[in-house]
Amino acid sequence: MAMEKWVSGTVIRFETSPTAIHGEVHFERLFWAFKPCIEGFAHCKPIVQVDGTFLTGKYKGTLLLAVAQDGNAHIFPVAYAIVEGETKDAWNFFLKHLRENVTPQENICLISDRHASIKSAFENPSNGWNHSSSHVYCIRHIAQNFMRAIKNRKLRKYAVNMGYAPSEPTFMYWRHKIAKKSPTALAWVDDLPKPKWTQAYDGGIRWGHMTSNLAEAMNSVFKDIRGLPITALVQATYYRMAKLFVTRGKQSAAVFASGQQYTEACQERISEAVHKSNSHVVNQFDRQNYTFIVEETEDPHEGRPMDIFKVELKEKMCDCGKFQALHLPCSHVIAACSHANLSYEPFIDDVYKAATVFAVYDRPFPAVRNQGLWPDYLGDVVCPRLDMKRTKRGRPKNSRIRTEMDEFEKRENRCGLCRVPGHKCHECPNAAGPSN
Repeated sequence: MAMEKWVSGTVIRFETSPTAIHGEVHFERLFWAFKPCIEGFAHCKPIVQVDGTFLTGKYKGTLLLAVAQDGNAHIFPVAYAIVEGETKDAWNFFLKHLRENVTPQENICLISDRHASIKSAFENPSNGWNHSSSHVYCIRHIAQNFMRAIKNRKLRKYAVNMGYAPSEPTFMYWRHKIAKKSPTALAWVDDLPKPKWTQAYDGGIRWGHMTSNLAEAMNSVFKDIRGLPITALVQATYYRMAKLFVTRGKQSAAVFASGQQYTEACQERISEAVHKSNSHVVNQFDRQNYTFIVEETEDPHEGRPMDIFKVELKEKMCDCGKFQALHLPCSHVIAACSHANLSYEPFIDDVYKAATVFAVYDRPFPAVRNQGLWPDYLGDVVCPRLDMKRTKRGRPKNSRIRTEMDEFEKRENRCGLCRVPGHKCHECPNAAGPSN
């Protein structure tokens, strides 16, 4: 009630269940989203990453998060929920209210792990996600599932490279490497729908986001408040978001006022692409449709050899795949534009503009008055469910269990001179001797 009175526009959805005592109800689930976050999301990338993390307080439960990203590559939390666990009903509750109240736009991409409950909730017609939206998987969780099934780290690396491959030829290159090593592993990756986990076949809907790391990063940020009572937890998220909007609002306002057209993150990518484009050789094949063949003459330093790419400016397509995946001109597009005396700026999506990022944070969080000024609560008394109370003694764990997803391959030590493993640079047999 305090939020509804002092912070108008805040979305709060509360579920309870009856008890044997008149005037008392059991707490079941709570969803909340703040108005500035809802309005700011409209100016962010059209992606939402969802994840859950367990509560560490007196009662068991799970905190569900929905996170987006602005055009300056900053994490942007949009919605929260406290539920009994990552169950089918809990995810239905969260995704339904997320879609109805926070992300009703078309062409929204939902990124998550392969949890069966999330898949079921997304495909539930009553939740509203199936129409004009997409659900894709986090590549880190794909790698985790691959390791559990195949148990081969080298093949796991090939599978991850398949997911990250921006073009179909690169995807097929890594697929052939798996095919040579293990037919079983090949059958496993081929069983996954390509648009769900690969960048080459997703049509650019995930904007280059191959993992759900944004949501997992926010889980870490909220680690210290997961042990708080529910009211205090909601209050903590409100004050943290208010502080975040003030800080980023000042930064984005300063950048916008300076006359800078694009965000720092965008400019870094464009600068790198412009530098690479200087070494490309361009041939124009269709003057009316702006079709080009761009040849690389220097090593791109992207783990692949030099190649030749077709660029179609009217179709916003480049064979390398980066143009479609990131919605930013790649080096080949910039080289083609330079050859045709065109500006590459029209091919930069509006979400990367400084004015768009300014609009994300150009909304205040109203101050919540002292609790003594809050309106009296006249509803039923909300009680916790006794079966949700923790019974184990001692301090509860506040860190998640490490899985195959957290395993990293040890880097092989190589000589600093000849780059051959097995010795150090001061022992290198290939080092030149003293001059005579």
